[in-house]
Amino acid sequence: MKTFQEEDIILQETLEPGLKHSLISNFKKWTEAFLELADNAVSNRVLEKKLIVEINNSNKHLRITNKGGSGMNLAKLQEFLEWGKIKIRSPYDIGAYSQGGKSAMGYLGREMKVTASPSGEYISYTLEDSDLHDFGKLKKYNVLKLKTDYHDGLVEVKVSQLKRPIKDDELESLIVNTYRPLIENGEADFFHNGVKLTIEAFPLDNDYSIQHFSFAVKYGNKDYKDVSGWIGRLTSKSRIKGGMRCYRLGRLICDRQFFGKKDATYKQTLNFLFGEVHINHVIATTNKTDFDRDSDEWIEVEEKMADILRPHIDELLGRDIQEPSDEEKERVERAKDLVEELLRMKKIDIEGKSLVNSFAVGQKPREYNGVTVDPLKKREKKRKNEPATPPPINATGKRKRIKEFMDWKPRPMAESIRSKIEEDNGKRILLINNLFPGFKAAKGHILYLLETAAIQLAKPTEKDEKMTPEEFIESFDDLYSFFCTNLDLAKERLDKKKITSK
Repeated sequence: MKTFQEEDIILQETLEPGLKHSLISNFKKWTEAFLELADNAVSNRVLEKKLIVEINNSNKHLRITNKGGSGMNLAKLQEFLEWGKIKIRSPYDIGAYSQGGKSAMGYLGREMKVTASPSGEYISYTLEDSDLHDFGKLKKYNVLKLKTDYHDGLVEVKVSQLKRPIKDDELESLIVNTYRPLIENGEADFFHNGVKLTIEAFPLDNDYSIQHFSFAVKYGNKDYKDVSGWIGRLTSKSRIKGGMRCYRLGRLICDRQFFGKKDATYKQTLNFLFGEVHINHVIATTNKTDFDRDSDEWIEVEEKMADILRPHIDELLGRDIQEPSDEEKERVERAKDLVEELLRMKKIDIEGKSLVNSFAVGQKPREYNGVTVDPLKKREKKRKNEPATPPPINATGKRKRIKEFMDWKPRPMAESIRSKIEEDNGKRILLINNLFPGFKAAKGHILYLLETAAIQLAKPTEKDEKMTPEEFIESFDDLYSFFCTNLDLAKERLDKKKITSK
């Protein structure tokens, strides 16, 4: 068949208002839409100046206000209304597609109001939309211009007639988890309904030395030419998932990343690997739920991170994590009861009060209101073994205090650690490592557990309390010898208490 063409045929693409409906439908949950608005607020920050982000919500309204940023002048406000606009962005701008914030407002509610004030100017601009779901046309907005007393940069976005229920606890957790580096580094403060949001420390194994890393990238941009972060280890039963948390410009994009290496689904020990990496030059997807993993930028980072993680992966693959058995747990609980009884017998209060024999022989008694108080006179017996070298005659007595720990727990830790004290909600917990070679060799024998407790009890109670190695050994010997000497009696006393309580 012959063909002919008398004139050029040209078809032209257009952008229809109905595209807004498609973009608004791109969210799967309110949290994604909310973060788009929070991202816009965070992107408004300026160099070396703290940004304040205030979030207020009710059943019908959501308001996000950022203060102390660059704000928005009339030109920036016009850019905000231009769907899909390609524009020059600041080094802090998390966005890339010029549609997320506008789509988010339509997903969350039916009405919106934006008030903006540019930094350094005593002017505010306000525009409103009473029907975000009118997709029949591209809209024009009347802008209200007012004088204002505020000139430090402000943008306030209010979404009304909410269609999605916003859960306060989930919102706060989302903010803290997503923008953790900005809060931690003091770049931004977040307030929810007037309450400042704070972060908690990661449950890291403090006995593992954190590895910090940084490397240059070939595919960086003018603002960001390297990738940096750190790698550590989680504690046992930390209740959070291992892997690397990946950020772009201080915003969490994805977590639980092993960069192509074996992950915790292959072996549970890999869940101990944990860290953060800042990948500021790699573009994220539209809703910022992942990076563009086919890009040259990501592939380069993935290869280098795989090399950095390799020794960590190999070490954890070779680790054998054996949880304490029920029998070991029972032994530890029994040892705890015995030590508490032994301490009562030695007149030591488990809450940290003084020993009856808290003044060492040969030391000068303390004076109170000019009266010398010598508790040694109240003793029935002296110590069985007096120090070979008595302290100086004018030395002031030191009251001995016990390190308080209210619970004992066997827990798998690095094999080089026998035991340690951990803080939990203001209480000290004695952690006993069931993987320590001594624990294995002794098979959790009661004397091993008593010795472990005596070691921790003999240490200084206060961080600033000074103790020489000789003083520590003497304190340990005194305590452990008492434990061993009175062990049978403590068992009898405990057994009698159990019989009496029945």
